[in-house]
Amino acid sequence: MLGKQLAVTGKHMRKAGRSKGNTTALPGYDFSKGVRATETIYVRAPLIGFHWVGLERQIAQDTWIRQKSTYRDCEEFPEFKYALSEEERDRCREAEQWLSFTHTQRDELSARAKINSFLLALWIVRPTQTHVPFRFETAESGFRLVARVLDRFQWVEEQAADEIRDRDLDEVTQVLAPLRAVYVARRRLKNALALTFRGCVSSEWQSAFVCFSAAAEAILTYSPRPGVTDRLAKSYAKLVSTSRSGAESAGRQFKRLYSVRSNIVHGRAYNGSHPSRNLSDLAEFSDILRRLWRVVLESEENRVALEGDDKQRRSFFLKHLSPASRRSG
Repeated sequence: MLGKQLAVTGKHMRKAGRSKGNTTALPGYDFSKGVRATETIYVRAPLIGFHWVGLERQIAQDTWIRQKSTYRDCEEFPEFKYALSEEERDRCREAEQWLSFTHTQRDELSARAKINSFLLALWIVRPTQTHVPFRFETAESGFRLVARVLDRFQWVEEQAADEIRDRDLDEVTQVLAPLRAVYVARRRLKNALALTFRGCVSSEWQSAFVCFSAAAEAILTYSPRPGVTDRLAKSYAKLVSTSRSGAESAGRQFKRLYSVRSNIVHGRAYNGSHPSRNLSDLAEFSDILRRLWRVVLESEENRVALEGDDKQRRSFFLKHLSPASRRSG
């Protein structure tokens, strides 16, 4: 899920949590250390692989993209020097842009979820090589934290864009707020969001493909009856298309790629004999899911309908289907 992360202490890995009471853990790994619920925490994270020529951009009420100078006041803190290796500190110094936002313990989204929601919004708008390896937190009370982000966003090399344009960030701003709202609402679409995120951080193409296809199904499904592939394809096609020819093309594409998902889950894709084709199929299905999320996030009507139960969803999708398609669906 968006807020899940592992914290590293010595050679062991554990889930990062908000422990109670006193602790002797290293300052860099104890989120609960002396932070008041209402205290403002300043969070900064280096955007690695984020190639944008701009200087600064606000993308949400509490979130900005800022220049590397945002990191300089962190470098001299002993906790930060102790937590990161020299190589890791060099990566921070080389990052030209940083994600910067404010946070409190009472916020509905955790600091991790805010970072991952931005990365998801960027991926939906334009796949890039952008990822976040660390985050830094400070507060006026003296609280300081360094956390390694172990769930790293992955990318398909031929799909990932080399640069980010101003208009991409305009679109990120448009989809970020509704994306965060979906997560906070914790209703039906949150499952699709969690599966999308898991696909984005998977380093294996098969796992990523299954997560992406499960996310698409979580958005589109409204019936357990047989004929799921046809039903999903029709729902997808009519939701993202504005013409009959466009819908027919989108439906064929969905069916072909959904058959790849079937080959994976039924054990027919284990040998990986065509690695370039596998990655091409993965990129193509991720584009389907990205297109689907755009339609969902840019329309409040669509979000409300898709958060509903199967009966509400069925009514919504049948309304979008043509009479010819409705008779066979």
